[in-house]
Amino acid sequence: MTSALTRSLFVAALVLFSTVPCAETLFALEDVKGDDNGAGVLIYPNRDDLQPGDLDLVRLSAEQRSDGIWFIAEMAQSIRSPVGKVTEIGQTPMEQLARNGFYTFNLDIYVDTDRVSGVGRVDTVPGRGVTVDRSFAWEKCIVLTPRPDIARTMLQMFFDTEFETELRARQGKVSKEELRELQRQSETRVTDQYFFPTRVRVSGRKVEFLVPTEFLGDTPGRSWGYTAIVTGADLEQTGRLGLLSRSQPAMMTMSVGRGIRWSQWGIRSDVDEGTPPVVDLLAQDPDAQVNALSDYDMVAGRLAAVPGVAPDGNVALAATGTALTVEQAARIDETGSRGGAGPAGTEGSPSPPERRTVPARLRTLNELLAEGLITQAEYDDLRRKILTDL
Repeated sequence: MTSALTRSLFVAALVLFSTVPCAETLFALEDVKGDDNGAGVLIYPNRDDLQPGDLDLVRLSAEQRSDGIWFIAEMAQSIRSPVGKVTEIGQTPMEQLARNGFYTFNLDIYVDTDRVSGVGRVDTVPGRGVTVDRSFAWEKCIVLTPRPDIARTMLQMFFDTEFETELRARQGKVSKEELRELQRQSETRVTDQYFFPTRVRVSGRKVEFLVPTEFLGDTPGRSWGYTAIVTGADLEQTGRLGLLSRSQPAMMTMSVGRGIRWSQWGIRSDVDEGTPPVVDLLAQDPDAQVNALSDYDMVAGRLAAVPGVAPDGNVALAATGTALTVEQAARIDETGSRGGAGPAGTEGSPSPPERRTVPARLRTLNELLAEGLITQAEYDDLRRKILTDL
């Protein structure tokens, strides 16, 4: 009897052990604590469910487990649950909208897998009000948001409009067949380059979420770059008059307004109204966040360019495999524009709505090859990326 009981307990323990995912830490990055005020000027809304520290990212890590790659974000305070909360507009139970255990923030992670400066994208999700620094130009973007399905649809609609506007500017009109093709291109871009986690677990100050290896293309490495951006989530944005427009979709990003607000980040009367709505960045240098978020020019159309962090501490290489000069960086930025560019508004590079034409970008690319600044293989890769925008 005792022997049978012992065997049963052993089998039960073995089954339990086998169901616990075995974890291997891939990287762990610490962030400065107490910096959840953007450029040093954002004031938390006057709400009891949003207090300083709630949106303060203090650590980002990733683990390889038996069921896949899990990213883990740790905040300074316990993550607030939507259970028991209701919306301001309509008094709808918040948990009916936010079903992944959180509702107050968005976390974007822009992943630079090749660490080649200027090769990749630098634009961020609409509404974030910043770009990614060209030295961390990204290939894959993870968007952790309380309403992933809605956010994905909104992003695809944004690209639908962008692609249609570009095509109409080139040829004057767009047919129904062309519209359907543009929508297929939008869906492909979102599927290939953006991932919205739906397997999410919240526990205390941590939220962990599964990201398939197939999406990233490989297991996250210490040599990759990670640009993490925290914004406030406004799940009721579509019902707020004056906060949405066709030309400037906000993707459920809490905006900025003067004074102390209920549903917006507040700023003092002497602070520039173009202040980005980014509340926190992943940055190990205590000065990096304020410096990056303060460096923008609304007249020139130049957004703040936020840096990332590479776990191995190495800097990005130029396309030639050598250190990148300022002139080379600017010219490589121009070749990619929004698909593989530096910040909009730099000299010789128009703002996003006036995107450089494909012929102009190809001519610049040809010049880079002729001058030996990039290899033939790099030329072929950049040319392919430019032509995918057609």
